[in-house]
Amino acid sequence: MAANNTKHIFKNGNSYAIRISKEDRKQLGIDESADLIKTISPDNKTISFTVVTPNENQEVDDFAKKFMAEHKKAFEVLKDM
Repeated sequence: MAANNTKHIFKNGNSYAIRISKEDRKQLGIDESADLIKTISPDNKTISFTVVTPNENQEVDDFAKKFMAEHKKAFEVLKDM
């Protein structure tokens, strides 16, 4: 079920924010610890957010650790540049 309603941005420190209602948060099954992936459309008129599941985060973490280990020597050379 897609819900369309108007949201207003507000200043939050040096950034701007969009408030997620309690109802939307419950429907998405998220809390303040949730990770979201932001996608901006090619025409720059739409921003969408996708909830990242813990398994997706773990897959990225595992890949990054493996990549860093496999290329450790290259990173050591690059850090001194």
